[in-house]
Amino acid sequence: MLNFENGSIVADRYLIKRKLGQGGMGAVFLVEDTQTGKEVALKTLLDKYAQNQHAAVRFVREANTLARLDHPCIMKIYDAKQWESTLFYVMEYVNGKSLRQWLRERGKLPLNSVVRVLCLVADALTHAHRLTIHRDLAPENIMVLENGEVRLLDFGLAKLDDRYKDLTCAGTNLGRIEYIAPEQQVNAAKVDKRADIYPLGIMFFELLTGRRPKFNEKITTMLPELPSEADDFMLRATAPAPQDRFPTAHAFRSELMRVYKISQGELPSTKVEEKKKNTFGKITEWIKGLFGGKKA
Repeated sequence: MLNFENGSIVADRYLIKRKLGQGGMGAVFLVEDTQTGKEVALKTLLDKYAQNQHAAVRFVREANTLARLDHPCIMKIYDAKQWESTLFYVMEYVNGKSLRQWLRERGKLPLNSVVRVLCLVADALTHAHRLTIHRDLAPENIMVLENGEVRLLDFGLAKLDDRYKDLTCAGTNLGRIEYIAPEQQVNAAKVDKRADIYPLGIMFFELLTGRRPKFNEKITTMLPELPSEADDFMLRATAPAPQDRFPTAHAFRSELMRVYKISQGELPSTKVEEKKKNTFGKITEWIKGLFGGKKA
């Protein structure tokens, strides 16, 4: 196995500076690319998964997926190879915090920040869905950089149309259970892009309130200042049946923006307009009743 101690060199090129973090299967290090002088991040499998074929397949698939995606809100990959029997890939170094970190520090986030972040994630998914389905969206996998940019991370569970599409990945339950769409819990290999809409809806509630929604809970119960359209938005985004959800990430984004504009008074509430129309109709019927149904 390679030496990943601080100061060691990987592949005669990458100088290990420090460990950034560790997940269920891999570890990430801050390294300096000695050829360019640029700081980048290097990800490698943990020792216990190094000889696991399924883990290796997932790792290679993640690198290949990132290499095929080109969007400003998706993590960029620069290099991938095997060196002394160790798999690793090099990606851009994201100096920021995950949405999970933001929640831990602040408890909840303001509406404008939530809308901005989720719209950017939806944009990234619109691009990614041409090729793959993420299947592991959660606050842990969305980073907000110091300059306000957003990066979508961890495509290790991404579904691709390849020979490993039915693979059950090692060291994972195929997503974080709190954010997994119902159909993904039944058969993760058969889901489509609507499975990525469900966790976006869960995060909309969680980022605004500081906790995940309870069954059939309305967001306006906790945030009465939001328009009733926010409840309809949540209901559709987190619908148990995929056919009842927004069909695309773009559709999710469009409706989220509409709800936000209504909350800011930039658009009229359709609920208010319907109520006015119904009230007017009742008054009209009442007047007609006074005149015995005859026109005045």
